[in-house]
Amino acid sequence: MKSKSQSSVVEIKKSFEIESARFLPNLPATHPCSKTHGHSFKITLRLQGTTSHKLGWLIDYNEIAKIAAPTLKKIDHTLLNQVPGLTNPTTENITIWLYEKLKKQLPELVQVIVKETSDTECSYPVR
Repeated sequence: MKSKSQSSVVEIKKSFEIESARFLPNLPATHPCSKTHGHSFKITLRLQGTTSHKLGWLIDYNEIAKIAAPTLKKIDHTLLNQVPGLTNPTTENITIWLYEKLKKQLPELVQVIVKETSDTECSYPVR
């Protein structure tokens, strides 16, 4: 076991939920997702790094929420197709979009996971 003064590499996760509508424009008109519909998306951010010697943590969960809030606000309670960069808002494209937006502000971010339903999810980057 490490002493309290030593740092350790850890992985932490912070999850968020948003509500958004979308339609997938590249699908045939007969596909149900080609029509406007909504999802309660669950977004999980995975961060890795070394704990602080002084604080004993990687980053404060409240700080993660504060940093992620402006980006999440852009896609919460909105029609995702109207968000720049999400004209085809598949769960895969949403996941990549979130990673690219948040990685700049959260260098410890290693992966974004987006669940569109209780039994479907997408992860980026693939590990």
